[in-house]
Amino acid sequence: MTALTADTAAHSFRRIVVRVVGMIAALGIATGCMSDDQGRPSNQATGTFMGAALGGVVGGLAFGSVGGVVGGALVGALAGNLVGKALDDQERRRLAEATQNAFVAETNVPTSYTVEPTKTSSTSAPPTIVAAKPVAPASTRADGSTCRPIELTATKNGQTTTETTTFCKSAGSQELKPVSV
Repeated sequence: MTALTADTAAHSFRRIVVRVVGMIAALGIATGCMSDDQGRPSNQATGTFMGAALGGVVGGLAFGSVGGVVGGALVGALAGNLVGKALDDQERRRLAEATQNAFVAETNVPTSYTVEPTKTSSTSAPPTIVAAKPVAPASTRADGSTCRPIELTATKNGQTTTETTTFCKSAGSQELKPVSV
């Protein structure tokens, strides 16, 4: 009976993996049409694709179901799209740093950074301001991970984008992973 249960679980896991790979491939094809002026995938396309991949994995692991994978992929794609649409690599690094600071902050005061335009971008562009602010206290889950909702804000070229994402880190790890928007 144990062998039958293990075979069923392995079959279910393979089905989930096949569906995730299929979704990621379809998303890759769909976002492949979005490119910058040099023919490279745009930040938005890359953000959407990477967010969907990470969200699908996290959703699948968290919920152990196809619904978890699909929901995680959709949430990750949305978050990745919003962030990737607006920010370049340097701005994303500063936003990640602000997010780390906000995750461990004892108060709900935002951590903000001003990022000057790079030499390769237009010199007349205004600086980008990125910020992360905790919106609730951290909580510990049954698996030992710690989670906290963080409000992420980016103001670039006069447009402000704000989203709230819950980030978690596993016990003993320093790596934050987004789990919801």
